[in-house]
Amino acid sequence: MKFRPLFIVSIFILSLSAFAQTTTENRTWTKLTYRLEPAKGLDIDLSGLYRTVGGEEGMDRWITELQVTKKQSKSLSLSTEFRHYSIFDNVGASQGINQRIRFRVNATKTYDLGKDEFAMRYGIQQRAVIAGGGSDRTDVRIRGAYSKNIKGWKWDPTIYSEYLGSVNGNLSRRLRIGAESSNKMLGGKVSFGYFYQHNFSLSSPHYHTMTVGYRL
Repeated sequence: MKFRPLFIVSIFILSLSAFAQTTTENRTWTKLTYRLEPAKGLDIDLSGLYRTVGGEEGMDRWITELQVTKKQSKSLSLSTEFRHYSIFDNVGASQGINQRIRFRVNATKTYDLGKDEFAMRYGIQQRAVIAGGGSDRTDVRIRGAYSKNIKGWKWDPTIYSEYLGSVNGNLSRRLRIGAESSNKMLGGKVSFGYFYQHNFSLSSPHYHTMTVGYRL
């Protein structure tokens, strides 16, 4: 398959740099979403997310999210996303809740591989600090995902690789490699996943991340 080199290169990069890094930490990300469909091809998602050990600070956080997705064609969709972050800073002399907002736009192109599917997502996001530590930052994101359709199996897997790199502010470069799956159950859609995040900065740890989601 012509997209296989994307994943091979990602794994090779991680293998080369694993020896130069310090620690690897575990974290859990959860997400609850309510979806509105006011028109054909238009989705509005309202979500609440709780993340342990999130961001470069390694602090727990609560995120409120609004995402609007418009399907332009069978293979192209555009989306915008707005988030508000409450970051629980309980380290050091100055403790409290830090506040941030983030705005992101995405374009996703899907390629039909018969029973399977490959998708490329391109995004840019702007983060702004309202209160507390940190700095404003602009990131670009590129994600490739291969979805496998398994006959007679409801939990079809998606394997993906995503690069995140900042272009200003607190410079950061990260690479994620993971897998996820979802299935309709419990009156909605349940999803589970895992990804490994490699931080190219020697001062930042790697992460094992378990993800759990439910969408009404």
